[in-house]
Amino acid sequence: MTNHNIEQEQLKLDIESFENDAHQNGIRYWVAHDFMKKLGYENWSSFKVVIQKAMSSCLQLGIDVDDVFIVAELDNGTKTYKLTRFACFLIAMQADSKKIEVAKAQVTLAAIAEALIEEKMADAGIIRIEERHKLSGVEKHLSGIAKSAGIQNGEYGIFKDAGFRGMYNMSLKQLQLHKGADTKKTLYDFMGLTELAANTFRVTQTAERMKNNHVQGLNQSVNTAKAVGKEVRDIMLRSSGVAPEDLPLEGDINKVKKQIKSANNKMKKLDTDKKKKHDRMG
Repeated sequence: MTNHNIEQEQLKLDIESFENDAHQNGIRYWVAHDFMKKLGYENWSSFKVVIQKAMSSCLQLGIDVDDVFIVAELDNGTKTYKLTRFACFLIAMQADSKKIEVAKAQVTLAAIAEALIEEKMADAGIIRIEERHKLSGVEKHLSGIAKSAGIQNGEYGIFKDAGFRGMYNMSLKQLQLHKGADTKKTLYDFMGLTELAANTFRVTQTAERMKNNHVQGLNQSVNTAKAVGKEVRDIMLRSSGVAPEDLPLEGDINKVKKQIKSANNKMKKLDTDKKKKHDRMG
Protein backbone atom coordinates (compact mmCIF):
# COMPACT_ATOMS: atom_id res chain seq x y z
CA MET A 1 0.00 0.00 0.00
CA THR A 2 1.41 3.42 -0.99
CA ASN A 3 1.82 6.31 1.44
CA HIS A 4 -1.02 8.11 -0.36
CA ASN A 5 -3.35 5.16 0.13
CA ILE A 6 -2.37 4.91 3.80
CA GLU A 7 -3.11 8.61 4.26
CA GLN A 8 -6.48 8.24 2.54
CA GLU A 9 -7.41 5.29 4.75
CA GLN A 10 -6.42 7.24 7.85
CA LEU A 11 -8.48 10.21 6.68
CA LYS A 12 -11.52 7.96 6.26
CA LEU A 13 -11.04 6.70 9.82
CA ASP A 14 -10.70 10.26 11.15
CA ILE A 15 -13.89 11.35 9.34
CA GLU A 16 -15.72 8.29 10.70
CA SER A 17 -14.52 9.09 14.23
CA PHE A 18 -15.74 12.69 13.87
CA GLU A 19 -19.14 11.52 12.60
CA ASN A 20 -19.48 9.03 15.47
CA ASP A 21 -19.08 11.86 18.01
CA ALA A 22 -22.24 13.58 16.74
CA HIS A 23 -25.47 13.70 18.76
CA GLN A 24 -29.05 13.72 17.46
CA ASN A 25 -31.68 15.65 19.41
CA GLY A 26 -33.79 17.95 17.24
CA ILE A 27 -30.60 18.77 15.36
CA ARG A 28 -27.32 17.02 14.64
CA TYR A 29 -24.57 18.52 16.80
CA TRP A 30 -21.24 18.06 18.57
CA VAL A 31 -20.75 19.04 22.24
CA ALA A 32 -18.17 21.82 22.67
CA HIS A 33 -16.61 20.33 25.82
CA ASP A 34 -16.13 17.00 24.03
CA PHE A 35 -14.72 18.69 20.92
CA MET A 36 -12.34 20.63 23.18
CA LYS A 37 -10.76 17.35 24.35
CA LYS A 38 -10.70 16.05 20.78
CA LEU A 39 -8.56 19.06 19.83
CA GLY A 40 -6.15 18.57 22.73
CA TYR A 41 -7.27 21.52 24.85
CA GLU A 42 -7.22 20.88 28.59
CA ASN A 43 -9.27 23.75 30.00
CA TRP A 44 -12.42 25.56 28.96
CA SER A 45 -11.07 29.10 29.41
CA SER A 46 -8.40 28.66 26.70
CA PHE A 47 -10.79 26.80 24.41
CA LYS A 48 -13.46 29.46 24.84
CA VAL A 49 -11.05 31.99 23.31
CA VAL A 50 -10.92 29.80 20.19
CA ILE A 51 -14.73 29.57 20.14
CA GLN A 52 -15.00 33.37 20.36
CA LYS A 53 -12.61 33.75 17.40
CA ALA A 54 -14.71 31.26 15.45
CA MET A 55 -17.85 33.23 16.31
CA SER A 56 -16.15 36.40 15.06
CA SER A 57 -15.39 34.63 11.77
CA CYS A 58 -19.04 33.63 11.57
CA LEU A 59 -20.13 37.27 11.92
CA GLN A 60 -17.66 38.40 9.25
CA LEU A 61 -19.19 35.85 6.88
CA GLY A 62 -22.66 37.27 7.55
CA ILE A 63 -23.90 34.05 9.19
CA ASP A 64 -26.11 34.11 12.30
CA VAL A 65 -23.90 32.97 15.20
CA ASP A 66 -26.86 31.62 17.18
CA ASP A 67 -27.70 29.21 14.36
CA VAL A 68 -24.18 27.77 14.41
CA PHE A 69 -23.17 27.95 18.08
CA ILE A 70 -26.19 26.94 20.19
CA VAL A 71 -25.99 27.70 23.92
CA ALA A 72 -26.59 24.56 26.00
CA GLU A 73 -25.87 22.96 29.38
CA LEU A 74 -24.13 19.75 30.38
CA ASP A 75 -25.87 17.40 32.81
CA ASN A 76 -23.99 19.04 35.70
CA GLY A 77 -25.26 22.50 34.74
CA THR A 78 -22.01 23.67 33.10
CA LYS A 79 -22.58 26.06 30.20
CA THR A 80 -21.47 24.71 26.84
CA TYR A 81 -22.44 24.87 23.16
CA LYS A 82 -24.08 22.53 20.74
CA LEU A 83 -21.79 22.92 17.74
CA THR A 84 -23.01 22.47 14.20
CA ARG A 85 -20.65 20.84 11.71
CA PHE A 86 -19.76 24.32 10.42
CA ALA A 87 -19.00 25.52 13.96
CA CYS A 88 -16.58 22.60 14.34
CA PHE A 89 -14.96 23.60 11.03
CA LEU A 90 -14.53 27.24 12.12
CA ILE A 91 -13.15 26.25 15.52
CA ALA A 92 -10.64 23.82 14.00
CA MET A 93 -9.41 26.51 11.60
CA GLN A 94 -8.98 29.02 14.46
CA ALA A 95 -7.37 26.56 16.89
CA ASP A 96 -3.64 26.12 17.54
CA SER A 97 -2.34 24.16 14.55
CA LYS A 98 0.84 23.30 16.49
CA LYS A 99 -1.30 20.80 18.38
CA ILE A 100 -1.24 17.45 16.58
CA GLU A 101 -4.94 16.95 17.34
CA VAL A 102 -5.82 20.32 15.80
CA ALA A 103 -3.75 19.71 12.66
CA LYS A 104 -5.54 16.38 12.19
CA ALA A 105 -8.97 17.98 12.74
CA GLN A 106 -8.17 20.73 10.23
CA VAL A 107 -7.38 18.14 7.56
CA THR A 108 -10.48 16.10 8.43
CA LEU A 109 -12.94 19.00 8.42
CA ALA A 110 -11.41 20.63 5.34
CA ALA A 111 -11.77 17.30 3.53
CA ILE A 112 -15.46 17.12 4.52
CA ALA A 113 -16.02 20.69 3.29
CA GLU A 114 -14.16 20.09 0.03
CA ALA A 115 -16.14 16.92 -0.65
CA LEU A 116 -19.37 18.89 -0.28
CA ILE A 117 -18.47 21.94 -2.38
CA GLU A 118 -16.30 19.91 -4.77
CA GLU A 119 -13.41 22.36 -4.79
CA LYS A 120 -10.22 22.96 -2.81
CA MET A 121 -10.68 25.22 0.17
CA ALA A 122 -8.42 28.26 0.17
CA ASP A 123 -5.45 27.82 2.50
CA ALA A 124 -5.78 29.96 5.65
CA GLY A 125 -9.05 31.32 4.21
CA ILE A 126 -10.72 31.90 7.59
CA ILE A 127 -7.67 33.66 9.10
CA ARG A 128 -7.18 35.70 5.92
CA ILE A 129 -10.79 36.94 6.08
CA GLU A 130 -10.26 37.92 9.71
CA GLU A 131 -7.05 39.82 8.91
CA ARG A 132 -8.74 41.64 6.00
CA HIS A 133 -11.55 42.67 8.36
CA LYS A 134 -9.00 43.90 10.91
CA LEU A 135 -7.19 45.94 8.22
CA SER A 136 -10.46 47.65 7.25
CA GLY A 137 -10.97 48.61 10.89
CA VAL A 138 -7.50 50.11 11.42
CA GLU A 139 -7.73 52.00 8.12
CA LYS A 140 -10.90 53.69 9.37
CA HIS A 141 -9.07 54.55 12.59
CA LEU A 142 -6.13 56.04 10.62
CA SER A 143 -8.59 58.05 8.52
CA GLY A 144 -9.91 59.64 11.73
CA ILE A 145 -6.38 60.39 12.95
CA ALA A 146 -5.52 61.96 9.59
CA LYS A 147 -8.62 64.14 9.72
CA SER A 148 -7.64 65.31 13.22
CA ALA A 149 -4.18 66.15 11.84
CA GLY A 150 -5.80 68.55 9.40
CA ILE A 151 -5.65 66.45 6.25
CA GLN A 152 -8.45 67.43 3.87
CA ASN A 153 -10.52 64.92 1.91
CA GLY A 154 -8.72 65.79 -1.32
CA GLU A 155 -5.33 65.21 0.33
CA TYR A 156 -6.04 61.81 1.88
CA GLY A 157 -5.06 59.90 -1.27
CA ILE A 158 -1.61 61.54 -1.20
CA PHE A 159 -1.20 60.67 2.47
CA LYS A 160 -2.29 57.05 1.94
CA ASP A 161 -0.01 56.63 -1.06
CA ALA A 162 2.96 57.75 1.08
CA GLY A 163 2.54 54.66 3.24
CA PHE A 164 2.66 52.44 0.16
CA ARG A 165 5.72 54.27 -1.17
CA GLY A 166 7.54 53.65 2.11
CA MET A 167 6.62 49.98 2.32
CA TYR A 168 6.82 49.05 -1.36
CA ASN A 169 9.18 51.64 -2.85
CA MET A 170 6.42 52.54 -5.32
CA SER A 171 2.98 54.12 -5.48
CA LEU A 172 -0.21 52.08 -5.15
CA LYS A 173 -0.80 52.38 -8.91
CA GLN A 174 2.72 51.16 -9.68
CA LEU A 175 2.29 48.35 -7.16
CA GLN A 176 -0.90 47.15 -8.82
CA LEU A 177 0.86 47.04 -12.18
CA HIS A 178 3.92 45.34 -10.67
CA LYS A 179 1.76 42.61 -9.16
CA GLY A 180 -0.39 42.27 -12.27
CA ALA A 181 -3.52 43.20 -10.30
CA ASP A 182 -6.77 44.59 -11.66
CA THR A 183 -6.49 48.35 -11.04
CA LYS A 184 -10.29 48.62 -10.75
CA LYS A 185 -10.39 46.30 -7.75
CA THR A 186 -9.16 46.73 -4.16
CA LEU A 187 -5.62 45.33 -3.94
CA TYR A 188 -6.04 44.36 -0.28
CA ASP A 189 -8.73 41.84 -1.33
CA PHE A 190 -6.09 39.83 -3.22
CA MET A 191 -3.26 39.95 -0.68
CA GLY A 192 -2.19 36.85 1.21
CA LEU A 193 -2.19 36.61 5.00
CA THR A 194 1.43 37.74 5.48
CA GLU A 195 1.00 40.86 3.37
CA LEU A 196 -2.34 41.75 4.94
CA ALA A 197 -0.85 41.42 8.44
CA ALA A 198 2.12 43.60 7.45
CA ASN A 199 -0.21 46.32 6.17
CA THR A 200 -2.34 46.10 9.32
CA PHE A 201 0.83 46.67 11.35
CA ARG A 202 1.92 49.55 9.09
CA VAL A 203 -1.43 51.33 9.32
CA THR A 204 -1.69 50.78 13.09
CA GLN A 205 1.81 52.10 13.74
CA THR A 206 1.28 55.10 11.47
CA ALA A 207 -1.81 56.06 13.47
CA GLU A 208 0.03 55.60 16.78
CA ARG A 209 3.05 57.67 15.71
CA MET A 210 0.89 60.49 14.37
CA LYS A 211 -1.08 60.59 17.59
CA ASN A 212 1.92 60.33 19.94
CA ASN A 213 4.01 62.87 18.01
CA HIS A 214 1.09 65.29 17.57
CA VAL A 215 1.64 65.30 13.80
CA GLN A 216 -0.15 68.12 11.98
CA GLY A 217 -0.55 69.02 8.33
CA LEU A 218 -0.05 67.13 5.09
CA ASN A 219 3.76 67.29 4.94
CA GLN A 220 4.34 65.91 8.44
CA SER A 221 1.68 63.25 7.91
CA VAL A 222 3.16 62.13 4.56
CA ASN A 223 6.65 61.93 6.07
CA THR A 224 5.37 59.88 9.01
CA ALA A 225 3.42 57.46 6.78
CA LYS A 226 6.41 56.97 4.50
CA ALA A 227 8.86 56.47 7.39
CA VAL A 228 6.66 53.85 9.09
CA GLY A 229 6.15 52.08 5.76
CA LYS A 230 9.92 51.89 5.22
CA GLU A 231 10.43 50.48 8.72
CA VAL A 232 7.89 47.72 8.03
CA ARG A 233 9.61 47.00 4.71
CA ASP A 234 12.99 46.68 6.46
CA ILE A 235 11.53 44.27 9.04
CA MET A 236 10.06 42.07 6.30
CA LEU A 237 13.32 42.02 4.34
CA ARG A 238 15.32 41.09 7.46
CA SER A 239 12.81 38.42 8.41
CA SER A 240 12.25 36.63 5.09
CA GLY A 241 14.46 38.29 2.50
CA VAL A 242 11.38 38.80 0.32
CA ALA A 243 10.33 42.34 -0.59
CA PRO A 244 6.61 42.97 0.05
CA GLU A 245 6.00 43.89 -3.60
CA ASP A 246 7.20 40.40 -4.58
CA LEU A 247 4.74 38.53 -2.36
CA PRO A 248 2.26 36.66 -4.59
CA LEU A 249 -1.39 37.65 -4.78
CA GLU A 250 -4.12 35.16 -3.95
CA GLY A 251 -7.73 34.66 -4.96
CA ASP A 252 -10.34 37.37 -4.40
CA ILE A 253 -11.21 37.27 -0.70
CA ASN A 254 -14.86 37.92 -1.54
CA LYS A 255 -14.92 34.66 -3.51
CA VAL A 256 -13.28 32.91 -0.56
CA LYS A 257 -16.11 34.20 1.65
CA LYS A 258 -18.72 32.86 -0.78
CA GLN A 259 -16.93 29.51 -0.91
CA ILE A 260 -16.93 29.16 2.89
CA LYS A 261 -20.56 30.29 3.17
CA SER A 262 -21.43 27.68 0.56
CA ALA A 263 -19.69 25.06 2.72
CA ASN A 264 -21.93 26.09 5.63
CA ASN A 265 -25.08 25.64 3.54
CA LYS A 266 -23.93 22.26 2.23
CA MET A 267 -22.99 21.09 5.74
CA LYS A 268 -26.39 22.15 7.03
CA LYS A 269 -28.10 20.14 4.27
CA LEU A 270 -25.86 17.13 4.92
CA ASP A 271 -26.79 17.03 8.61
CA THR A 272 -30.47 17.61 7.86
CA ASP A 273 -30.35 14.58 5.53
CA LYS A 274 -28.48 12.53 8.14
CA LYS A 275 -31.05 13.47 10.77
CA LYS A 276 -33.94 12.43 8.51
CA LYS A 277 -32.23 9.12 7.88
CA HIS A 278 -31.66 8.66 11.63
CA ASP A 279 -35.32 9.45 12.36
CA ARG A 280 -36.52 6.93 9.77
CA MET A 281 -34.31 4.23 11.28
CA GLY A 282 -35.14 5.27 14.82
